[in-house]
Amino acid sequence: MAEFVRTRDRRRFEMLFQRHKRGVLAHLRRYVRDPARAEELAQDVFVRVYTTKSYTPDTRFRTWLYRVATNVALNELRRPEHQQRMESMDAKAEGAPGSREALPNPAPNPEGALAGAQLARRIHGALAALPENQRAAFLMARQDALSHEEIAHALSTSVSAVKSLIHRALTTLRREAAQALTESPEGVPS
Repeated sequence: MAEFVRTRDRRRFEMLFQRHKRGVLAHLRRYVRDPARAEELAQDVFVRVYTTKSYTPDTRFRTWLYRVATNVALNELRRPEHQQRMESMDAKAEGAPGSREALPNPAPNPEGALAGAQLARRIHGALAALPENQRAAFLMARQDALSHEEIAHALSTSVSAVKSLIHRALTTLRREAAQALTESPEGVPS
C-alpha cells in the first residue's frame, strides 16, 4: 500500500483490490445484509482507498481498510432509506424458508427446526439492535477475526474500550438467547 500511495500506480491498486475485495465485501454484508447494496458500498470503499491522502505507511493497511469499510457501513446504516430497507428485508426474511436467520438444524424434528429458526431471528434482531459501536466491535472480532488492537485503531478508541464493547455485546446476545430458550416449556422460543 505504501508503494501505491507514493506512485498511484493502477496495477498496484488492482493487486490491492484483488487481495482485499472479498474480505471487504463480506464485512459490509454483515452490516447491510443486502448483497447488491454491499457491492455498491464496497465500490465506495475502494474509490476512497484510491483517492485517499489520509493513509500513512506506519499504519497497517488491512486495519486502515477495515476502518474505511466500517465507516462507510455505519454511514449507510444512519441513512433513513436504509432503515426502511432493513425493516422490509427483515419482514420478508422472517417468512422465507432457508432465510439467513435459519440456523443449521441438528434436530431431526420440526420443533427443533422451529426452535433454531426462531432463536436465530431473536439473536439476529438483538445484534441489529446493539449500539453501532458495540455491533461494529463484535463483528470485527468474531467475524473478521481482527485483534483488539486492530479494532481499537479502526474505531478510534482504546483497547480497553474495545474489550468493554465486545463484552457488553456478548452479554446482550447471551441474555437474548437465554430469554428465548426459557420462554417456552419445551425450550422452543415463541
